[in-house]
Amino acid sequence: MNPHRELSEIESAILENVIDLYIRTGSPVSSRNLKSRYRIGCSTANIRKILHSLEEKGYLYKPHVSAGRIPSDRGYRHYVDEMKRIRPLGRKIAEEVRKNIGQDMEDVGDVMYRTSRVLGEVTNCMGLIMGVLHSYGEIGQLSIRRLEGVSALVVLKMSTGSERKVFIEFPKRYKAYIVDRAVQIINERIAGFPIEEAHHRLESFMREYGGIEREIAQTLAANVEHLFETPYSLEYHFHGLADPGKIPELNDPKILKNLVRLMGERSLMLSMMKRRMKEDMMITIGKENLLDELEDFSVITRRFSSYGYDGVFGVLGPTRMSYDLVISLLEMMGNEMQVR
Repeated sequence: MNPHRELSEIESAILENVIDLYIRTGSPVSSRNLKSRYRIGCSTANIRKILHSLEEKGYLYKPHVSAGRIPSDRGYRHYVDEMKRIRPLGRKIAEEVRKNIGQDMEDVGDVMYRTSRVLGEVTNCMGLIMGVLHSYGEIGQLSIRRLEGVSALVVLKMSTGSERKVFIEFPKRYKAYIVDRAVQIINERIAGFPIEEAHHRLESFMREYGGIEREIAQTLAANVEHLFETPYSLEYHFHGLADPGKIPELNDPKILKNLVRLMGERSLMLSMMKRRMKEDMMITIGKENLLDELEDFSVITRRFSSYGYDGVFGVLGPTRMSYDLVISLLEMMGNEMQVR
C-alpha cells in the first residue's frame, strides 16, 4: 500500500502548505500562520486538528512543546513525491547557467569546477559534481616483467594505446614460464573487456584456479586499485559558507560539524556519489542517505553523459531546501551538458 494514500486531500494540501512556508521562513508553522498565508476553506480549529493528525502519522513534528510544527523526513518525502509543479528558473538564473555551462565542454576539469560553482551559488547549498572518464577503451593485454628478486612491473595496455604501470612484489620468486602461463590465463579472462569488468573477472579466475597461477593473480588483485580502478574525479563548492546567515541551519553546531567533515573527507563524498550513478534523478532525504553525517541533509543528483565522461552532479543542503528550484536547475543543467 502506498503510504501517501493514508492522507486525505485536505491533509495533503495542508502538509504542502506547511512545507512551502517552512522552506521560505525557516520557522515552525502554526495553524494561525497557515490561515493568514493561504486560502484554506476551514477554521483555525480544524487546521489544528489536521496538523495534529499529520503529526501523529509522522509527517510533522514539534521541535519544542509550545512551538509550531516542522516537516519530518517522511513529510518531505511525501512533498517531493507528490510535487505537481516545478518552479521555472528565472531568466537571470537561466542565462547564468547557459553562460557558465555552455562553454568548452571538452575541458573536463573546467566544466566540473564551473558546474559545482553555479550549483552552489544559485542554491546556497553545496554544489556537487562527480565525473568518471569513459573507459579508456577495452583492455588490450596485461604483461608482467620480472625484476630483481621478487619485484615485477605490471603493464596494462588498453585498446586506445594508453598504458597503466604498477610495481608489485610477489611472495616469492617464480620461474619465468610459470609467470608467463599465469599471464596467458589472466589475459584470456580480461583482454577485450572494459576496464570496469576487470576486477570481477579476476576474482572469477581466482575462484576457479588453484596453485601458483592463483598466487600470482592474488598479488595482482591486491593492486587492483592502481591497475583497474575507473578514474573518478570530484568537485564541490559550498557558497553558503561565504554567507552563513542565509542558512540558519548552520547555527546548529552538529550540522556545521557534519558538513565540515563531509567536505574534508573526500572519500566519503566520492563513495556517496558513486552509489548514485545508476539513477537519472535521485532524491534522498535525511536518514534515507544512510550516513550519520547526512541525516540532517537532503541530496538531489542527476546523471549526465557528455564529451568523453559520465557522471552525476547535484546539490547537498539542509532538508529545508527549495526542492522545486533545485530539480528545475538540475534538469536544465543536465540538458545543457548532454552531448548534442
